[in-house]
Amino acid sequence: MAEAHHRGRAAGGALWARRVRLALRLVNLLVALVTLASALAVLASDLRVPGYREHYRDALWFVMLYAAVQGVMLVGFARDGRLVPWLALSKAAAAYLFLAGFTHLWPYWREWTPARYVYQLFEWGEERQVGLMALVFLGRGAFNTLNAMYFTAPWWLALRVRRPLLGRIVTAAPMGATVFFVWTFLALQREEARTFSSEAQDVARLVYESLDCDAVRAHAGTTTTDLRQRGERRYQVQIAYGCETARRVPSTTLATLVEPRARSMS
Repeated sequence: MAEAHHRGRAAGGALWARRVRLALRLVNLLVALVTLASALAVLASDLRVPGYREHYRDALWFVMLYAAVQGVMLVGFARDGRLVPWLALSKAAAAYLFLAGFTHLWPYWREWTPARYVYQLFEWGEERQVGLMALVFLGRGAFNTLNAMYFTAPWWLALRVRRPLLGRIVTAAPMGATVFFVWTFLALQREEARTFSSEAQDVARLVYESLDCDAVRAHAGTTTTDLRQRGERRYQVQIAYGCETARRVPSTTLATLVEPRARSMS
């Protein structure tokens, strides 16, 4: 009786493990498919839409390489072969490199990457960045960490048996990173809710629309501030001029020539 019960629990555990693996593979397949579709759309636009390539400054070789990498991801997770752990690790490593230079890379990468249309799916409004921050810190950071841990479990489980202390350190580091990514996301959301408001963004947008080409050329590469009054509140607007990072207009990101943000002073 006890043996039958043990076999039932083992079978249930194996079934659960297969379902978890299938679910993670499907998520990775969906991510690779959507990212590949974005890269192919960018490549088609670069080749067929006049001015598109010059506007985004796309390098065709990079777009094609990016699409090829996503194709390898798609095929690898679909086949569920020996490459899967390495693919999961490569995704986590790429995410860590991106997040390590996030403050410097983000204004440029979201426009230069062939996955730009994926980022646009998570732009849920000009005033709030919750979708994009969730994609970056929860998706690229936390998910890719747990994803890599799951698919490399046979490696680190064996390490914990052979060298328990080293094995525990190796497994504790990714878990700590996951907690850090979640904490960072929540902290950014609290800061955004405390610092910025729809009214402040309206003020920033008015300042942006008041700028002309002569002012942009005169202040290129500099950052200025402006005070604006709305009702009983005063707002300080910071304007960062930079033609080299120009891509589009939303007030919460680098706009065409300027990034205005307003902060309440009342």
